[in-house]
Amino acid sequence: MFWDEVIGKLRADAALASFSVTVLGRAGVAVSGVKGVVYSSDEEVRVRLRGGALTVRGEELVIAEIGGGDVLVRGKVKGVELD
Repeated sequence: MFWDEVIGKLRADAALASFSVTVLGRAGVAVSGVKGVVYSSDEEVRVRLRGGALTVRGEELVIAEIGGGDVLVRGKVKGVELD
């Protein structure tokens, strides 16, 4: 599987790679390994991850889908920040 190869090339333990973030251009962000949504507005979505948090900033942001530890944020993405 692709992610197994990436983890191997990074020489990381699978436990350290407990989440993944895929930025879909400026149209959205897909996040896996989400523990919960901390905050959501049309300009910011913040989710809790194992050992930290992730913030998506932009305009007209909406949580398009959520479930099973995955979140899809849709809108005009201006930035993604790991805390």
